[in-house]
Parts: sequence; structure tokens; C-alpha cells
Amino acid sequence: MTRKLTLLVFSTFLTFHLFACHRSTVPSDSTSAAHTTSIRDEDGDGESQLVKDILYYTNQFRAKHGLAPLKLESYCCMLAAKHSKNMATGRTGFGHEDMEIRMDAASMKLGGVKAAAENVAYGTLDAKGVVDGWIKSPGHRKNMLGDYNLIGIGTADKGRITFFTQFFVKK
Repeated sequence: MTRKLTLLVFSTFLTFHLFACHRSTVPSDSTSAAHTTSIRDEDGDGESQLVKDILYYTNQFRAKHGLAPLKLESYCCMLAAKHSKNMATGRTGFGHEDMEIRMDAASMKLGGVKAAAENVAYGTLDAKGVVDGWIKSPGHRKNMLGDYNLIGIGTADKGRITFFTQFFVKK
């Protein structure tokens, strides 16, 4: 592995420790979020293979801990994809900027949300690599093992770098 790639992978794993976010309640005043998607539909069902694989590895991890699988929710996927796109284009910084807006939008669309959390990452990772990175980070691991039943997953590419968002919801 080249030194540059090693540093990129190392710095990607460091960011995992810094950018896991959890909210147990949703603020009462609601604003809606614009929603676009960077999910590539490779088989006509609305989700990319990368998104499906992230869901698979996430639910596989949850199953090992006796937890029910998360259901992929399309509106939450749009919110996650929009956030990934905003990070990839520099519209927002890498992190959880505007998470409250995503929570409010999900609550409005889904008819109430009891809790939400979010994991973000970026790098030259595949689905297994990004999920393994989140598993190794205490904050991200906690979100993945949290009391949630829905998930939105979104990705956006910037050259060879992919930005990833997992948006967990308890309905």
C-alpha cells in the first residue's frame, strides 16, 4: 500500500471517531429539507448496489448482536444522499451540519420520529470497508446497534473519493 493511500485510510478511520451523531428527541418546530439523490439505480429498484451492500453488512452486524434488521426507507435515503452530495460538493463541511433539518423532515414525512442518529464517512472504501470502519469506532458502533428500525443510506462521489451517510430512525 502506498504511503499516500495508507495516510488516506488512516485519516478516514480517524474521522469515524469524530463524526457520529445521535439525537433522542426531535425539536418541535419543523422545517423541510430539499431532497435530491446521488444514488445510482443499477437494477431499476431505486437503490445502488453500494447502498444495498452497506445495508447488508449493517444488518449482518446487528444480527450478530441479536438485533432486528433495519428497513431501508426511501425518504431517509434521499435525505442521506443529499447530505452526502452536500459534503462531496463542499456545500457543507464533513460532519453532521443540518442534522436537525433532516430529523425534522423525516419526522414530518413519516408522521413522527422518536429518535435519530447519523454516521458519516469518506474515502476510497467499499461497502464492507466503510461498515467495518464504523464498527471499529465506538460512537458509530453505538449508532449501528441502537434502537432504530429504519435507515436511510446515501453516497456521493467526488472523483475517486466517496462520501457515505447512514441516517438511523426510530419510528
